[in-house]
Amino acid sequence: MIKAVIFDYGGVVTSGGAKGLSYSLAEKMGLDNDVAFGLIQSAWEKLVRGNISEAEFWQEVGQKNGRMIPDNLRHIWNSWEDMRPRPEIVELITSLKADHIVVGLLSNTLSITSKDIRAHGGYDWFDPCILSYQVGYAKPDAEIYKILLASLPSIQPDEILFVDDQARCMPPARQLGIRTLIATEPAEIIAGVRKALIW
Repeated sequence: MIKAVIFDYGGVVTSGGAKGLSYSLAEKMGLDNDVAFGLIQSAWEKLVRGNISEAEFWQEVGQKNGRMIPDNLRHIWNSWEDMRPRPEIVELITSLKADHIVVGLLSNTLSITSKDIRAHGGYDWFDPCILSYQVGYAKPDAEIYKILLASLPSIQPDEILFVDDQARCMPPARQLGIRTLIATEPAEIIAGVRKALIW
């Protein structure tokens, strides 16, 4: 029996963020996306885990680029306008909570983005609310799923359903006994969650 449903944020709760930061940087700098992705990938992996600051992120990207990225091209972060929750998913969350199902969040995110989401109440539905930059780990690090389990001590792993839009995030969860659902579209997410509840 499923007692907790844990959602990813970008791509599940919201459709926002799908373009990715590399696309934003590529557009601003007139680069191919693959080139922009190569510039930010290493620094992003550190930033999303809270291991470097935003200033250090841009320092590393600038070193890879061979010159610093001008300040006016650095506004690539997702904001609340990009990350508003889908109404259908909010309705699903509300119904789960009404049925006394624990609803949580497990999200790879940055301080600058999460502050804007939090300020607009985007995280208010979720407890636990585990954000990568706060805990020092990011999906698919096994440690972040262990943090999730530790936050739900009265619930067994096989009583948890984790919903994410990226297949790479699922193996560590499954290895710990957590049930998983890969889905991106609201109808697919809702149907998958409802099916899991009657397993």
